[in-house]
Amino acid sequence: MAAYLLINYEYPPLGGGAATASKNLALALKRRGNRVVVLTSAYERLRGISDEEGVIVVRVSALRRSVHRSSLLQMAAYLLSACRHVVQAAQHYEVDRVIAFFSIPGGVVARWLQLCRSTPYLVSVRGGDVPGTEPKLSGFYRLLTGLRRHILRHASEIVAPSIGLKQLSEAADPVSVRVIPNGVDPTFFRPSDNRQPGQWVLLFVGRLHWQKNVAALVFVLEEIRTRFGVQAVARIVGDGPERSNLEKLVKEKGLENAVSFEGWLSRSETAAAYRQAFLLVNLSHYEGMPNVVLEALASGLPVVGSNIPGNAELIEDGSTGFLFKLEEHPAKIAERIVILSTDPGRRKAMGISARESVAAKYTWEQVGAMYEEGFD
Repeated sequence: MAAYLLINYEYPPLGGGAATASKNLALALKRRGNRVVVLTSAYERLRGISDEEGVIVVRVSALRRSVHRSSLLQMAAYLLSACRHVVQAAQHYEVDRVIAFFSIPGGVVARWLQLCRSTPYLVSVRGGDVPGTEPKLSGFYRLLTGLRRHILRHASEIVAPSIGLKQLSEAADPVSVRVIPNGVDPTFFRPSDNRQPGQWVLLFVGRLHWQKNVAALVFVLEEIRTRFGVQAVARIVGDGPERSNLEKLVKEKGLENAVSFEGWLSRSETAAAYRQAFLLVNLSHYEGMPNVVLEALASGLPVVGSNIPGNAELIEDGSTGFLFKLEEHPAKIAERIVILSTDPGRRKAMGISARESVAAKYTWEQVGAMYEEGFD
């Protein structure tokens, strides 16, 4: 049995996809017989040490003010606080392996522990820390190039959740990267046995952030209803800084009765939302490997996605969903969705293919085993 320390400034209920991935990985490693500790940010009453489903979670002060996002200042606060606590935590729980999410801030904390205790660490780059993914941070990436490369050079291994992110990381930094995908629980995310064929629900699940391009769903829905006369509706599950702008857009388009903003739902409620939907829409500007696409596919739900790395590795165009260029006109996307609605047999076949495409390849147990290999 090994003792793992997972370092991530976000861990549920805080954060987005990387937080969800870190929790699922922690639980998978625990099921595989390992001791698992997580070092993450405190938030309101979430602080100190707790046992969460057999995983020890240590939450340290990070000036966190929001469930959904962390500013650069708050990330820096987490980095400093985590560095103060990580050695003591590693000693107390006899940690012998570290998995750091993001080269910065997680990798910095892992490198500090290595300097203090010679503990090996693996870095999982997730997208936001890889130059080229988010144009708004280009200056920040350049400023931290030296630190980022130092962290990567001293890691036992660098991993990325998708081929596209691996290629982007290797183009930015002279360090080889191995692909370990995100996983899914196909026993929890599963198709419905009694789905009603007349339900025209377009579903989005995720953080309401510029990256996720949720406005594109609103424009597509408008085309479906006005150009094609189909009374589809959209469920937007999640929250974030773009919510007010999206609510304003929905009002401008006169779609208040067709779009529901539901905030974050529980895990079981989200699984039910997949089973009740017609398809998932994920037209993001960039992704590492989206958990929600894996969950939707495992639920037998076809996915309409942007043709970007991450999405394109999961969605087979015309078989498990549809892929579109980011600049595609919403009417073109709406047209393919409407055509699919007139052929329930094809949609059913796509749902079956969707589940088959992920159920055998992307379980968290398989992912956990791949992370263990990184230290062998």
